[in-house]
Amino acid sequence: MLSSTTYDVIVIGGGPGGSSSATFLAQAGKKVLLLERDKFPRYHIGESLLSGTLEIFRKLNVLDELEKIFVKKWGVEWIWGDTRQKWTTYFKDAVSIPYDYGFQVERADFDKILLDNAARHGVEVHEECRVVAPIYKKDRVVGVRFENLKTGREAEVRAKWVIDASGQGGLLSKQHHKQHWDPMLQNMAIWSYWRDAKRGEGIDNGNTFLPTFDDGWWWFIPLRNEVTSIGAVVDRKNMDKFKEMGAEAFYLDAIQRTPELAARLKNAEQVDKVRMLRDWSYEFENFYGNGYLAVGDAACFIDPLFSTGVHLALLAGYMASLVVNTMLEDKSADEAALLAFYERQYKRDYTRYRDQVYFLYAGHAADKEDYFWKARSIFDRPNLNPRQAFISLIAGSFEHRGWYHRCLDRMGKPGELEQIVKTLSDASQFDTNAVLSDKPLQLSSEWTVIDDFSVEEDQLVPSKTIQTKDKFELPLTPVVEGILTEVKQGKSAAALVDSLTAEGKFTTDSVHRGLADAITYGVLNVRAPAAASMNAAE
Repeated sequence: MLSSTTYDVIVIGGGPGGSSSATFLAQAGKKVLLLERDKFPRYHIGESLLSGTLEIFRKLNVLDELEKIFVKKWGVEWIWGDTRQKWTTYFKDAVSIPYDYGFQVERADFDKILLDNAARHGVEVHEECRVVAPIYKKDRVVGVRFENLKTGREAEVRAKWVIDASGQGGLLSKQHHKQHWDPMLQNMAIWSYWRDAKRGEGIDNGNTFLPTFDDGWWWFIPLRNEVTSIGAVVDRKNMDKFKEMGAEAFYLDAIQRTPELAARLKNAEQVDKVRMLRDWSYEFENFYGNGYLAVGDAACFIDPLFSTGVHLALLAGYMASLVVNTMLEDKSADEAALLAFYERQYKRDYTRYRDQVYFLYAGHAADKEDYFWKARSIFDRPNLNPRQAFISLIAGSFEHRGWYHRCLDRMGKPGELEQIVKTLSDASQFDTNAVLSDKPLQLSSEWTVIDDFSVEEDQLVPSKTIQTKDKFELPLTPVVEGILTEVKQGKSAAALVDSLTAEGKFTTDSVHRGLADAITYGVLNVRAPAAASMNAAE
């Protein structure tokens, strides 16, 4: 029975995106109703989690519980490229991620933990409740009508905002937005579970293993109790083979055609049926509408090569909660600008992963170094070591981005994040002697300042961001703004450091990091033409 007929927020769906957005909003003091069609625990594929996701778990106050239950993965092992030689990437080599590992999870248990955690934080959770239709006031979604599957009765409930986390069903998304299918990523997944498959030794014991074969690629995901999830992602052109051979025969034959995988299964036992799922990538034209936002698969779905499904859903749940909470708290907030910010950030993440997946699919005959350089070209930080860029991408790095990074200077910093801030602008990324010399710094003309938002506790606040010609974004923080003002006055790096640190206005370390960022992003030139361009700062 519902405790009320009106709420601040209604969340449709109790998967990772729905439970996380609901929990964050409840933590912010909002009255939240979550309606889930199924009864948890329920089976779901998508078991390998990125290390960047752990920071979100910490915010949800659920990390300690997950630590005690699930297998840790410290890296990814690849057989991908122009040779059959295995190569390994470790999350410890990523930038701006406070954790060196991720989790391998059974989704039935994992999703229930997140849903129960939402209830513990004050979310009103109702399972076995299927949302039938939205309720409108004029053209704005103001609630939903749902059916209680246990009693067969229908009810209506209203809220100021609705979050569509209904998965690939996309209840609101499909009604209001065109769905764009990706013609390059129209694949199928076929998988089963095995006991006692051979795993890596030591720290590699929980690693994901990703070998290619003639028709696609495999995932090998170690789970608890010596059970391993083993599945293939293949192009839809294999449908004829499926029909001719049968799914089970195709699956077992494909294993034998991948000798590195077959060797790991030599003494293993298949302990589940073969399962199949259409695995087509897509995105909806918009991720929000009048009175609602979409998170997770209700907004977009991408090929599972990088295991980004849960990560994108959780990150979207966090961002959606910030946007909705800001609009609930501040009646004068610019709703259109906040929703556009949400969609822009979310689509940028989706696009970065999609482009890297394109490249790996096209690059079966390429060298791993090519994959690293491609990652560098699409990552959000210029001049990053290519290998680091690739690892940071597949690890789910998001703390480096402007909207999040800026909050570290506004809020109390967790100890493990303190080092990240220093690493982001490590002196090795630029010529220290040149920067701290008496040579004048000059503004480049290849950037502009845009209106943006940044995190302040559980809300977003208006802020400014420097955007370069290559679309890299650097927060225009007070220290960066101070540096640019000093440079306009013709001061060298050494002189402006003295000026900005006088009387404790800024710390020397923060000014050095600000200089590193400004030079790395191309906002400042150390050796510029004689006449500095002031256009960018006008």
